[in-house]
Amino acid sequence: MSAAPDTATPPAAAPRRLLVVNGNTTADLTASLAGQARAFLGEAAQVHAVTVGFGPAYIASRAEAAISAHAVLETVERQFAQAAQPFHACVLACFGEPGIGAVRERVDVPVVGMAEASIMSAMQRGDRYAIVTVGQRWPAMLREQIRQLGVEARCAGILALPGHALDYASRTPQSAQRVSQALDAAVEQGADVVIVAGAALAGYLPGLPRQPQVPIIDSYRAALAQALALASLERK
Repeated sequence: MSAAPDTATPPAAAPRRLLVVNGNTTADLTASLAGQARAFLGEAAQVHAVTVGFGPAYIASRAEAAISAHAVLETVERQFAQAAQPFHACVLACFGEPGIGAVRERVDVPVVGMAEASIMSAMQRGDRYAIVTVGQRWPAMLREQIRQLGVEARCAGILALPGHALDYASRTPQSAQRVSQALDAAVEQGADVVIVAGAALAGYLPGLPRQPQVPIIDSYRAALAQALALASLERK
């Protein structure tokens, strides 16, 4: 008689440890990002979210991005040095990705930024993507970033919402209406997938009064998903 097949359930993989770094100095935003990450990733990952020790409350210019890059690198190096258990991936929770090249140079795990992750995801969902963000200086800054990634030809447009980004973090009905209108405008510009970009707009999608009939990508969720995927691919 042949032996019965082994139907034992394989042991569950240990959760990946992710370091989430808020490159802005607003601690309330870090707490929101941490909660969103834990809700999104569930038991698949342990999330350790930190706020940089110096720099702008929210990056809105090239000068502030340069300061934040220094703060991000210092924070990541300190967190990796002090960690009781190793991190398997790092997420820079800022769409401008300040200091991402330097961080990748100094740590031996996947380092994921919100812009790169969401743009790569968008190009897997459609032909032309658009970006909706907050701040009048961001379109020019993001065009530079997109050129560096080599994906400018597929960008249908960058739409900047008025006001300060932190004013949107409270997710009032008025701000949700503005975001929804910007999504509609992005589609009118020819986008068949739209990225909602930036830490302040993370988690906005469920509260919008309406969404256009195209894929909408939350840049923070895209970064979290990619970080977990890369950490899982490198599982030893």
